[in-house]
Amino acid sequence: MAYYYVDDVEGFQAVTHMLRVCSEYFSVPTVVDGEELKEKLKMLNELYVIWTEDKLDDSSYPSGVYKLVCEMFSKNVFRRSPLFSYILEDEINAELMWEFKQLSPVYKVFTAFVNLKGFDGEKLAPYVDETFISALTRRLQDSCVEAEREGLKQILSDLFEKALYLREYVLLGIINSLINYGPMSINGGVNELLEVFQILMCHKMVGSPTIFKVLSPLVKRNGLCHYAVRLQKCFEAAARYVDARLPARFVDDAIGNWQASAADVPSLCRTLAALYFDMCGPESRPLVRGRLVGHVADKLRQLAADASAAVCLAYAEICGRLLDDEVAGREHVADMERVAEGLIAVHTKHRDYGCVERVDRLLRRLIDGGADGRRSMVGDACRLSVVEALAGDRLRTMDERLIDKEF
Repeated sequence: MAYYYVDDVEGFQAVTHMLRVCSEYFSVPTVVDGEELKEKLKMLNELYVIWTEDKLDDSSYPSGVYKLVCEMFSKNVFRRSPLFSYILEDEINAELMWEFKQLSPVYKVFTAFVNLKGFDGEKLAPYVDETFISALTRRLQDSCVEAEREGLKQILSDLFEKALYLREYVLLGIINSLINYGPMSINGGVNELLEVFQILMCHKMVGSPTIFKVLSPLVKRNGLCHYAVRLQKCFEAAARYVDARLPARFVDDAIGNWQASAADVPSLCRTLAALYFDMCGPESRPLVRGRLVGHVADKLRQLAADASAAVCLAYAEICGRLLDDEVAGREHVADMERVAEGLIAVHTKHRDYGCVERVDRLLRRLIDGGADGRRSMVGDACRLSVVEALAGDRLRTMDERLIDKEF
C-alpha cells in the first residue's frame, strides 16, 4: 500500500480526500445509517488501517495533512455534548450512542496518526494549542461513556509523549479539570484525569503544593468510591517521585476535614489506611499517628450504636492494622488504650453480630499480646475494662436472642 507516503501524489490525494469526507458530522438520523455515514465510517476504517500498518521510518506527511487531521477531529468532537456527566451509564440514550458510533473511529484514527513513526510535533503545532487541549480535557471530564473517556485519555497521553510543546498545556488542563471537579461529575472522567495526572507526577512536572491542592479535596468527595483505587496510585506516585512527606500531610488534612456520607466511609477509611500504613515512612508516621488513633477511637465511640455494619467494619479494619503495627503496639500503650475504649463501645452497643464478633477478636488481641505475643498492649486498668467487657459474653447473648426470635 504505497500511497501511505508523501512521495506518492495519488496516495496523498486519497488521504486528503478521506479526511475531508470524514470531517462531516451526521446528526441523529430519522432512519438507520444513511449511505453518507456508511461511507464516512468506511473511510475512517481505511485511514486507521493505513496508519496502524505503517512500517517504514520515512512515512511522513506535509503540514496540510496535519491541518486536515486536526480539522476532522475538531469538527467531529468539539461540539455540544448531548448529555451531561451526571447521567448514569444505564441511562445513556440513543443520541449519545449515535454520537459515539462516529467518534470512536475518529479517536482511533487520530491516535494512529499521532503514533506514526514519521510523526512531527512541529507540524502539529499550528493546529493543536492550549485551546485544543482545554477542549479535549473538558470533553473527557463531561463524557459519561467509559469507552470514550478511555479514548480521550489515550489521546492526551500520546500528545504528552509525542509533542513536547504541549506538555504544559496538558498539565494545566488536567489540573484545572480536577480542581473544578463538581458533585455532578461523579461518573465523569475523574479516573482518567487522575491517570494522566499520575503520568505528570512520574515525569516530575508537578510540585508538592499543586499536588496537595489537587488531590486533597478528592479524598473528601462523596464520590470517592468511584475512583479511590486510582487516587491511591496517585498518592503513591506523589510520595515516590515528588515528596515522601506528602502522605502524612494528606492523612492530617483528611482527618481534619472528615466529610463523608455513610456510604463512602468504607472507601474513605481504606484510603486513609493506605496513606498511613503503606505510604507514610518511619519518619513521617509518628507525626500523624496520634491524630489517626484519636480519630478512629472517637468515631468508634460516636457510631457505636448507630453505624452501619460496613462503616463499623471499616473502622475496625484500621484498628486491626494498628494492632499489627509493631511500633504502635509496643511503644504507644496510650494509643492502644484509646483504641480499646472505642472497641469496647462497639462491643457493648452495636447490634450487628459480624461487627461485634470482629471487635471481640480485636479486644482479645489487645490483652493477650501484641504482634510479639508476649504481653498485653494496654495498661492494667484498661486491660481490666477489656476483660469486663469480654466477660459479658455478648456474642452468646446475641445468639440466644436470635434463637428466641426464631422459635
